[in-house]
Amino acid sequence: MSKLVTKVLATGAAVSMLTLPGLAPVVAAPSLGNGNSAEDSAVPSTPAETGTEKTADSANGTDTAKRTNSGGGAVHHADGAEDSESDAHAAEAGTQVQLLNLTDFHGRISETGTQVASVIEEQRAGFDGAGTAVLSTGDNIGASTYTSSSQNDTPTLDVLNAIGVQASAVGNHEFDRGIDDLTGRVTDEADFPYSAANVYDKGTENVVDGLDEYSVVDVGGVKIAVIGVVTKDTASLVSPDGIAGLDFGDPTDAVNRVVDDIDELPEDEQPDMTVVEAHLGAATTESLEEAEASNAEFKKLVTETDASVDVLFTGHTHLPYKFEAPVPGDPDRTRPVLEAANYGEIVGQVQLTADGDGNWDADAVELLDTADKSYDSPVVDEVAGIVSDAEEKAKELGSEVTGTISEDITRAKKGDDEDRGAESTLGNLVADALKEGVEETQLEEADFGITNPGGLRTDLLCDDIYNDEDECEVTVAELNSVLPFANDHGVVTMKGEDVIGLFEEQWQPDESSRPFLHLGISDDLDVVYDSNADKGEHVKSVKVDGKEIDPKDDYRVATLSFLAAGGDNFTSFAKGDFEQSGLTDFETWENYFNKHQDEGKDVTPDKNERQAEAAKDVISSGDLEAELTGPKAIKPGESADFVLTTDAKSKVAGPVDVTVDLPEGYTAEAAGKSSTQSTSADAPEVSAEDEAAKTMTLDSIPAGESETPVTVTAPKDASGDVTVKVSLQANADGPWWDDNPLPLAHEFKATATVGDDANASAGDDGSADGGADGGNADGGDSAAGGADGSSAAGGASADADGANASADGGSADGSGSDANGSKDGGDLPRTGFETFNIVAAALALIVAGGTAVTLVRRRRINS
Repeated sequence: MSKLVTKVLATGAAVSMLTLPGLAPVVAAPSLGNGNSAEDSAVPSTPAETGTEKTADSANGTDTAKRTNSGGGAVHHADGAEDSESDAHAAEAGTQVQLLNLTDFHGRISETGTQVASVIEEQRAGFDGAGTAVLSTGDNIGASTYTSSSQNDTPTLDVLNAIGVQASAVGNHEFDRGIDDLTGRVTDEADFPYSAANVYDKGTENVVDGLDEYSVVDVGGVKIAVIGVVTKDTASLVSPDGIAGLDFGDPTDAVNRVVDDIDELPEDEQPDMTVVEAHLGAATTESLEEAEASNAEFKKLVTETDASVDVLFTGHTHLPYKFEAPVPGDPDRTRPVLEAANYGEIVGQVQLTADGDGNWDADAVELLDTADKSYDSPVVDEVAGIVSDAEEKAKELGSEVTGTISEDITRAKKGDDEDRGAESTLGNLVADALKEGVEETQLEEADFGITNPGGLRTDLLCDDIYNDEDECEVTVAELNSVLPFANDHGVVTMKGEDVIGLFEEQWQPDESSRPFLHLGISDDLDVVYDSNADKGEHVKSVKVDGKEIDPKDDYRVATLSFLAAGGDNFTSFAKGDFEQSGLTDFETWENYFNKHQDEGKDVTPDKNERQAEAAKDVISSGDLEAELTGPKAIKPGESADFVLTTDAKSKVAGPVDVTVDLPEGYTAEAAGKSSTQSTSADAPEVSAEDEAAKTMTLDSIPAGESETPVTVTAPKDASGDVTVKVSLQANADGPWWDDNPLPLAHEFKATATVGDDANASAGDDGSADGGADGGNADGGDSAAGGADGSSAAGGASADADGANASADGGSADGSGSDANGSKDGGDLPRTGFETFNIVAAALALIVAGGTAVTLVRRRRINS
């Protein structure tokens, strides 16, 4: 059960204290019951028993316990005794108090430590009221830069102690190393209490041992109750193994429960003011209404928190905002709701005046910028000393150069802000490293790698110089700043259907603070999704090494323990079996750079798209139409023309791959220019880079209509029907990023009869068949490219998505299976053959129109 009592500043008059202007002592929160015994409220009789007292103050060389305020506030003890008398009733009218707040500091002591201290010290010194309370909304530690993270964030806690933080909520990152680390090492090193009113022992509403529901800060005789809560999302934001025995309840319900308990206290124990530190926040800042609409958890906090709460400090979303929100049930009053951005770049400020009836009016609500701030103060000097010592130690640990980058490798951005909903070169690179790292362990190789965007905490930039390394050199410290969490590395073996589920889970649950999290994936994967599709139906294609994933097969996924346990709501991972490699994600990351360094190679960003949006597909949208028309028939041993036509509303950026599929024994050749071909001065070059793969690539497809005949020659012993298939799809080496014009393979088919008595009049009244994976026409509907699936005159057949049309007794099905319908009922064998020179020549005609007449007529390309 929870110990409701917070740490007391001193337990005896003999303890000397450093006096900071406006800094008040922490008061023990009275026991409220709720299953917590009187023993839970006991305070150790000597400082040595608490394990939390700090000595050797660097500012004046004196031995100190926790800092107290010179503003005249009493130090309250668990037995109810006071060091001086104080009023038990509401603060007198006109009493003024200042609250200064940090959130999501994330160990940025080198970046903003002295600036934060300067702002706080200057505001303390300039405030004429009863005093100043310094509070935090959590994520003080975790996801820290190397100066702090290399030393387990102890330097950050030392900085916060020096600044005089008096109470903090827990953030989700306080749980990064598990609940035992938080309630043991972290709380021992912090001179302030951590509150977590909605963090319960599993299956109960007992706040977990070692954390408080609330604490009381005494500022110049004004008692301020500080209730801390954390987002329910914490259960999915940290490694599940470290919080296995915990439940994260509704934050607002927890606040109101504690408020009710406080209200039941004897009058002389009740606080003068109640403040909430809630590690949750809005996802947009344009207005209070839009902020509430952006996050249901935030809206409930603002609109349903008890009216006795005077200020709501929020966090987690790293956004700066300040609102005056209506007080529930009291339309004539408002209360401040604010968030102080992140990384110590902002200090939130609220100055309030008591009205004498228990209410407080906000005189000032500000977001104070800390950039370039400097203030002459012993506290600032102490912080500077802590930071300097930490930096020196970190430089020894982290200055080793571990590799080089060819250019910046970054997270996705929207403007200047990180965008976790888009693809990034950094995310994909980390996934490559996780996959490749398996090869250096005892584990069997992985099929691909996956990482989450929230695990990427900074960019790799050529101009970032950690110590004295050269431009574009990367140090251990810089690598650690990208992956600071020390997750276990390993492989999850899971079914293909669960892999598909992972990509579907990129669309987060409705109440999540971020609606979409874009997974980083290794280059073994190609994913196509449709963001406009219904929930559960977004994913259109997942290919592993170019082959569509089999839902029933097993796949080995290199990842990190946070995701393997179902973190970030990627619960499909938890259905698989996780094998640890014995390395951390950071060690795998470092090894990846070391290997490149040993080979004398830069690490380079892959700017090719690995996940593509089907909504951008130009064929699905109707911006490009394609059609394949077949002849009436072909005689055995002779040839006839199939005609491929494209019609683009505007130029389609390439490269675009074009493939042709024929039965075994058939060959294809480029035919002469059609009389209906358009001309174009925008003819791209056509290349076939890999003859073995028989891949042909177009630079682009120009605007307008182009068509070209492709001559198909039948074997001398052929009979039945022949189905020709042509497909278009963007080449994976395209320059686009999140706007792939043809992410899906679109296949177009036409069928002709083969026989000795066939009339091989080519091209005059054949038929067409068009379809696209994930976006085909059904039955007789027109497919992309204009095919209607109807039977063509003369017996050639076309079908779209399985609509079959007969042809002289034969049939072809549009599902992609082998063509059949020979007169003797036999099947023609298929090869999956993809053309090489034929398609290069044919598509050059398509895109170049009349300029392609120099191509050799009837050139043999393959058989």
